[in-house]
Amino acid sequence: MPQSILLLICYHLLLFRHFYFQNPYVYARSEALEQGFASSILLGRCIRQGRCVHDPYYYPDYRALPFLSGYYPPHLAQAWLGSFLNLDQAWILYSLTMVLHFMMSGVCVYILLRSVGYADLVAMFGSMTCSSLGYAMKQNSSIVYTAAWVPLYLFTCQTHSWGISGISFGMMLL
Repeated sequence: MPQSILLLICYHLLLFRHFYFQNPYVYARSEALEQGFASSILLGRCIRQGRCVHDPYYYPDYRALPFLSGYYPPHLAQAWLGSFLNLDQAWILYSLTMVLHFMMSGVCVYILLRSVGYADLVAMFGSMTCSSLGYAMKQNSSIVYTAAWVPLYLFTCQTHSWGISGISFGMMLL
């Protein structure tokens, strides 16, 4: 099992090689840059100043929009830490948060499939396939964060770990 996890991490590094080894700004485009990152910067600055987010121009009710991930704890931490960095470094942190969620998804899918009784090779293939689904690869933070927690939720439901199941379900909702 440890060798399989290591292979999954290598696959993850290969899949996101452009981000890790060539250009950390490779995903700086489209919705991630113009909406997700901008709202993350606003959120981080407001948290740092100790006030609620108020954006009367673009999102009048920021906290009512789930796709901004305004309640998700790792996103809140990333936004707060990003408020101390310059914009380039904050973008790398924002992207790294999402990319690490893809790795979490891959490992959790592998553990889920192994626990159901699939062979190691089948579980690895399933992990590589399910954690790299086309729509889940979209650089929208709420989709990435939710997709990362679904396999853990299914695993904990199967093993009757109700406490962790509740946490993972709550994280999906946030």
